[in-house]
Amino acid sequence: MGGEGICFKDATELARLIAARELSPVEVTDGFLERIEALNPAINAFCLVAAESAREAAAHAERELLAGDGAIGPLHGVPIAFKDLTPTAGIETAYGSWIFAGNVPDEDAVIVERTRRAGGIVIGKTMTSELGHAACARNLVSGATANPWDLERSPGGSSGGSAAAVLAAMAPVAEGSDGGGSVRIPASCCGVFGLKPQLGRIPLAEPANFGTLSCHGPLTWTVRDAALLMSVWSGPDERDPMSLPAGGEDFIAALAGGVAGARVAYSPDLGLPVEPAVRDVVRGGVAVLEQLGAEVSEIELSAGAGLVAEFHRLWIGMEAALFGGAVEHFGERMTRGVREEIARGGALAAVDYWRAELARSEFYARVRDVLAVHEFIVCPVMSVPPPSVHMFTDGPEEVNGEIVDRKTGWSLAFPFNLTSHPAASLPCGFTPDGLPVGMQVVGRRFGEAGVLALAARFEEAAPWRDRRPALVCQPIQHTSTGEVVRS
Repeated sequence: MGGEGICFKDATELARLIAARELSPVEVTDGFLERIEALNPAINAFCLVAAESAREAAAHAERELLAGDGAIGPLHGVPIAFKDLTPTAGIETAYGSWIFAGNVPDEDAVIVERTRRAGGIVIGKTMTSELGHAACARNLVSGATANPWDLERSPGGSSGGSAAAVLAAMAPVAEGSDGGGSVRIPASCCGVFGLKPQLGRIPLAEPANFGTLSCHGPLTWTVRDAALLMSVWSGPDERDPMSLPAGGEDFIAALAGGVAGARVAYSPDLGLPVEPAVRDVVRGGVAVLEQLGAEVSEIELSAGAGLVAEFHRLWIGMEAALFGGAVEHFGERMTRGVREEIARGGALAAVDYWRAELARSEFYARVRDVLAVHEFIVCPVMSVPPPSVHMFTDGPEEVNGEIVDRKTGWSLAFPFNLTSHPAASLPCGFTPDGLPVGMQVVGRRFGEAGVLALAARFEEAAPWRDRRPALVCQPIQHTSTGEVVRS
């Protein structure tokens, strides 16, 4: 099978074909590395390609498969991309920053450890904003990632490199992290599936953190691939004091669940301005849920500008605590927006920080009340279509004629980091300009299985898998000697 045919298969199918010895791990890995070589110069989704170690891992996986000495893992021989914020043993992890240039961890993050144990092959590190501080995939070290739908648009962030890699079929699946929408925003911008699990479902251990807003999550082309990754990544780990105990969840089996009769609360805007083009596409997605038999009720659930400000206090306080000492050493080599946020966070009074926590608690109570009556909340992921690729720290300052906070006021994803509920971005259509829009589906606490089931039924009824950008669909060109012609 040719590399092009391999790369447009999802991870679940690749794993099946490898296990059946119809594809080899070496063949699969080489196919994706060839696509990266051809497409990454134009898209810049990868800041580091681990070609040598990936080929070594693929050869080892092939030997294990041929030896047939025992059971193989659910990701055996399947390549996966990891965000540059996630530590990978033996592979540079620079966090998109000069601060950590040349940093090669001795240990994997828990999620990488579990991926390797399941037979997955780390194919490279994907682009992010510096220290994951902004909803873009641009930094002073590696430049900017372009959106394959329109190279003048951003793929969002901060997991934008991972989303762009999946969209461009440079990796079958990828990992992201989400502290304020950083999985769901790029999923929406690129038209792929992204899931932010319940906080604690997938352990964080870099470092152990009692007060985090962040979690790892999958970025995939199909819902079933997200369920596959959740089955590998979930479960407690003593290195993360907030990790959840094993609850017997079967995320793959959950895909068989239905939507008929499900009670869905639809908020068109969470009390924030939303561009009409985005609102119209999401309303079309809600109509699909109604056609599937869901009982949809429109509700008022306001996050509003006040909650945006409180979220910022929590975020900049965390940044200042983690990286406050870096500014005096690295100065202009750090993104201006990062330096400014660290300075503001360092001046934050403890009482203001705890007021932000109280605001978080109050919004959680309102979401809890909605989800006591409804099984899901549905709303847009973003207020706007994918913004300019030249966005560095701040997004648009105006949405639908209203002035918004340029850091977060154009996203509707951050409120559910505050509440910790599982939330996904489902591709639900395109604007008149041909740009993808994501519909956000929020589940009850610990309700990832329900979110995945709803997403699977939506994917069947409104499939996004049959549409990719023209750039992605063009055959890879080779020279007369067989070398890849780079874009």
